[in-house]
Amino acid sequence: MLYRLLMCGLVLGGVTPLGHSVELDTVVVSSGDDSSLSDVAQPVLVLDKDALAKNPGDSLGTLLQQQPGISNASFGPGVGRPVLRGMSGSRVKIMVNGHDSADLSAMSSDHAPMAEAANAHQLEVIQGPATLLFGGGAIGGVVNVLDGKIARQPVNGISGNVSAKATSNESGRQLSAELNGGNGQYAWHISGFDKSSGDYHAAAGEQVANSDTSGNGVSAGFSLTSAERGFIGFSVSQSEYDYAVPNDENTPTRVRPEQIRYDLKSSWLNPLDGVISWDNELSFNDYEHEEVTLPTVEGLFDQETWEFNSRLRHAPLSGWQGQLGFSLRQQRLQLCHDHSGCSAIPDYSAQNWNGGRGSLLRNDFPFAHNTPMPEAETQDIGYYLVEKRNWENDQWGNGNLEFGARIDYRTISLDPKTVDPAWRQHRGYYADVNFAPLTLSAAASWNISQTQRWAISIARAERAPDAQEMFWNGDHHATFSYQLDNPELEKETAYTLDINWTLTRQNWLARVAVYRYLFQDYIYNDLKDLVNPYHSANAVYRYEQADAEFFGGEASLEYFFADNLYVRMQGDYVNAQLRQAVDNSKNLPRTPPATALLQLGWQHHQWQAEVENFWSLAQRKTASQETAAAAYQHVNARINYSHIGAADYEWLLGLRVNNLFDAPGRNHVSYLKEFAPLPGRNISLTTSLKF
Repeated sequence: MLYRLLMCGLVLGGVTPLGHSVELDTVVVSSGDDSSLSDVAQPVLVLDKDALAKNPGDSLGTLLQQQPGISNASFGPGVGRPVLRGMSGSRVKIMVNGHDSADLSAMSSDHAPMAEAANAHQLEVIQGPATLLFGGGAIGGVVNVLDGKIARQPVNGISGNVSAKATSNESGRQLSAELNGGNGQYAWHISGFDKSSGDYHAAAGEQVANSDTSGNGVSAGFSLTSAERGFIGFSVSQSEYDYAVPNDENTPTRVRPEQIRYDLKSSWLNPLDGVISWDNELSFNDYEHEEVTLPTVEGLFDQETWEFNSRLRHAPLSGWQGQLGFSLRQQRLQLCHDHSGCSAIPDYSAQNWNGGRGSLLRNDFPFAHNTPMPEAETQDIGYYLVEKRNWENDQWGNGNLEFGARIDYRTISLDPKTVDPAWRQHRGYYADVNFAPLTLSAAASWNISQTQRWAISIARAERAPDAQEMFWNGDHHATFSYQLDNPELEKETAYTLDINWTLTRQNWLARVAVYRYLFQDYIYNDLKDLVNPYHSANAVYRYEQADAEFFGGEASLEYFFADNLYVRMQGDYVNAQLRQAVDNSKNLPRTPPATALLQLGWQHHQWQAEVENFWSLAQRKTASQETAAAAYQHVNARINYSHIGAADYEWLLGLRVNNLFDAPGRNHVSYLKEFAPLPGRNISLTTSLKF
C-alpha cells in the first residue's frame, strides 16, 4: 500500500523514485478515456512534467533511453528518435497531442522528430489495443507528447512556469516558458523555447566536430470550455532547428528543419442518448527541411499533411465501453536533390517525355543522381473500434478485457514532374499503389489479489509500406549510403504476444514483461554487394522483405528500505533476427544491446538525491558487415531541491552529473557509432519556477 500511496501522491507534484515514470493511477489524457492506467491491460509509461523538468535529455530519445525496453536512435545530439523493443521507423509513431508529428524522422536517421519536449506536460509510451486510436502500423508502439496548448477543461486564473538549463560538456543552454489563463469559460495558452549547444566532447576530452545544435519555437492556443458541454479550441505552433551532422570526413553538413502546425479540436459531451462524447480533431502541418553542405543547400524536402480524426465514445453496452472512429490523412511530399544547389522544388512538367526509361539511369538497378523520388501523395482512410469491459469473480478475482480493430485504406499516388525526364523510370512505375492493412488486437488483465496482477496482449497487425520505402532511389549523404527503390513491397504482418506480471507489496514493486513478435514479409533495409556509381565509398541498401522474429523481456524491481530510502533495479533484452540467413547472418542491424540499471535514491522533505550505474552489454549479434559494439557503463548522480511557497508557486533546483567517471561508450543503435561516441562527463544545472 505504501507504493500505491506514493505513486498517487506523485501525480500531485511529489517526488518519485522512478523519476516520475508513472505506471499506475494516472489518467491517459490522450486516449480520450478517463480510465486510470491501473485499469488497462497493456502497460503505459507516463513521464509527467516534473520528471521532464528533472531529466537532462534534450530529445525524445534521450528522455526515454533509460526506461526498460527503450533505446535512442541518435544521430548526433540533434536527433534522438525512440526505439521500442528493437523496432523503429514507421513501426513507432511519434505523436503530438494524439496527432502525427508529420515530420520525416521515420524516413532517415538524420531527420529529427518535430515533437518538442521543452514545453511538454506529459510524455506517454503506449502499446496494445490503445495504439489503434492513433493510426495503423504502430506495431512497436506510440510515443505521444502532450503540451496542453488547447485546454479541454475550464481554466480559472493564471498559471505558468519558467525553466532554464545549462550543461558543461557542450556549453549548452535551454530556456522555456509557458503561461496559461482563463475565466472559467475562455482559456488561452502561450509558450516558447530556445536552446543551443556547441560541439560535444566524448570521453577523455575528445571533441566531436560537427555536433552543435540550436532550436527555437513558439505556440499559442485558445479554447472555449464548458464543464457540461465540452470544449472547442484552436492552436498554432512554429518551430525550427539547425543542427550539424557528425561525419568521418568532418564535412560541414547541417540539417535545418522547420514546421508550422495548426490544430483545431472539439469535444461535445453527451450529444445523444448513449453517446458520452463526440471528439473531432483537425490538423495541418507545413514541414520543410534543408540538407546543407556549407554553403550549398543540396537537399530540400517539402511536406504538407492534413489529418482529421472523429470518434464517438459510447455509454456502457452490456458492460462494454469504448470508442469508434474515423480518420483521414492526406500527405504530399516533394523534394529536390542537386549538388549545384536547391532553391526550390523542381518542375519539369513542361519538358517532353515519351513514357520510357531515362537515358541516364544506370545498371540493372537503375541508380539515379537527380531528384531521387517523385512527388508522392499518400492518402490514409481509417476506421477503428476499441472496446473495454471490467470483469469480477468471487473466486478468481477481477480484471478487464480490451479489444481493438482497425482497417486502413492507403493509396500512394506519384507525379514524375519533379524528376528530370533523363532520370525517370518508365511510365508504369508511377501508377497508383493501394493497400488495405487490417489490425486486430486483444488484451486482458487478471488481478489475482490486491497485490498481484497478470496481463496478456495479442495482436495480428498489418503495416503498409511508406512511399519512401518503395520509391526513394538516391543518395542519403548524412548516412553515407545509397538507397535503392523497391516498388514491389507488400504489406508486412506481425503476430504479437506480450505477457506482463506485476507484484506490489507493502514496500516494493516488481514487474516482468516478456514478448514475442513473429513477422511475415518483414520490411528491412538490406545491405547490397553493389558499388555506388556516384560515391563509391558509400554503402548501397535496398528495402527487402523476409520473415523475422523479435523476442525479449524487461524486468524491474523497486524496494523501499524506508519512506525516504529506496533502490531500483531494471534490465532488458531483445533479439531481432530474420527467420532465414541473408549473407550468412540472421541478425537485423542496429539491434539494441541488453542493458541494466542499479539506482539508489534518498529523499527527505524538499531534497531528493539519486546515484545510478547504467550498463550497456556488448552487442555481438550483428548483421552482415556490421561491427560489434563493446560493453560500457556510465555512473550518473543527481540532487534536487524543491520548495513550495506562498500562492502555490513551486521552485525547483537540480544538479546532475552524467557519466561521472568520463567512461567511453558507443551507441550500437546509432548509424554514427563508429565516429560519434557517447558524450563524456556532463554537468547540468536546471531550475524552474511553477506558479
